[in-house]
Amino acid sequence: MPSRPATLRAAVVLLPLTVGAGALLSGCTALSSGYAPPVTVTVTPTVTVTGAAAAPKPSATPTPTPTATRAVGVTSQVRGRAYDLGKITAVEMKDQTPVLTFDRWTVRGRSDGSVGRQGVDLAPHAGSLFSNRNTISFRIPVDPGATVVRQTCTSEGAPPQTSPSTVQALAELPGDQAIVKLTLDDQGWATKVESDPVCG
Repeated sequence: MPSRPATLRAAVVLLPLTVGAGALLSGCTALSSGYAPPVTVTVTPTVTVTGAAAAPKPSATPTPTPTATRAVGVTSQVRGRAYDLGKITAVEMKDQTPVLTFDRWTVRGRSDGSVGRQGVDLAPHAGSLFSNRNTISFRIPVDPGATVVRQTCTSEGAPPQTSPSTVQALAELPGDQAIVKLTLDDQGWATKVESDPVCG
């Protein structure tokens, strides 16, 4: 039986190889199951918009305020004066035009013609500087864009305090506070109305 020992030898030789291969495989398994660093995955979303973008809404256009105009057919009874001085005794509206019934006063020590040409400086003062020499009234229209100012005395010798007003409000002031100076254009329309800043 000479062939059996050869077979045994082959088996003996194969056995160590098998054991070595198993050890090798187990070594690979150990390495592969060891610690591995964590992996960070970053996901960046991408949004794709198709179709035309919505057009921006147009800004609202403000509606222009209609400009007041002088009433047709209204005329002034005062012509040839640059200024007038007195009290408003009534206000009548013709369309958008206030029409004053105006009681003319004058400045003590000055002629009426001088006041009509040069006017008068309405500075804060004590006592009455003006006098009513007649009972004649005139109809004077006020331009719708005229400046109407109430002047109030703060102290004698100091500038007056001013605030916007209306011809109706100035007509209702008491005493000499209701005296106003009118600035007139060449048609006799009042373009500025200022009250007397009398003190006290």
